[in-house]
Amino acid sequence: MTKLVIVFVVPFLVVGLSLPLILGKVAPNNAYGFRTPKTLASPEVRYQTNRAAGWFMLAAGALSICFNLALWWIFPEWPPERMAGWMTGGSLVPLGMALAASFLYLGRL
Repeated sequence: MTKLVIVFVVPFLVVGLSLPLILGKVAPNNAYGFRTPKTLASPEVRYQTNRAAGWFMLAAGALSICFNLALWWIFPEWPPERMAGWMTGGSLVPLGMALAASFLYLGRL
């Protein structure tokens, strides 16, 4: 059951972490935000990329939540280990796509 709680907590955490990025509330720092040599060199690029990455993270978190809830609802008879495995994939795939989209966005700046 602990694994199932984690696969629901992580997408909500991703959504929560995306909001300050979208709103431009994350000042340059060494721990939080989309950090590459290009974003660290320019505050303008940093805020633009963080905002885009935040939107991609928000979409990934929302997609993960919807996928995990749908899986839980459609297959309630699945054993917890199987459910946790599918939900983990349902969370990691959208996050990987958000990361890739963020790098593509950064490459266009």
